[in-house]
Amino acid sequence: MSEELMEKLEEISMMIIANSGAARSNAFAALAEAKKGNFEAADGLLKSAEESLQVAHESHRELLKMDATGEVDKVSILLCHAQDHLMGSALAGDLIKEMICLYRDKK
Repeated sequence: MSEELMEKLEEISMMIIANSGAARSNAFAALAEAKKGNFEAADGLLKSAEESLQVAHESHRELLKMDATGEVDKVSILLCHAQDHLMGSALAGDLIKEMICLYRDKK
C-alpha cells in the first residue's frame, strides 16, 4: 500500500473518530439536559450529535467505496478503532434518543 493511501486512510480514520466522539459527547449532554427537564436544550444537542454522526458516516462511506474498488488491501488498528467509535456512538445516540423520549413522557 502506498504512503499516500496510508495517509488518506489515517485521515479518514481520524475524521470518523473525531466526529463520532463529538456525536457521543453531545448525545450524553442531551441526556443530561433531558434529566433536568430542559428538552429544548436536549433537542439542540441531539441535532448537533446527529450532524456530527452524519459527517462520520460520510467518511465511513468513502472508506467503504475505497474498499469495494480494491484500493484498501490492509486494515490498521487505527481504522478498526475508528469503526468501533462509529458503531458505539451510533448505538449510544439511538439509545439516548429513546431515553429522552421516556423522560419527555414522564413530564
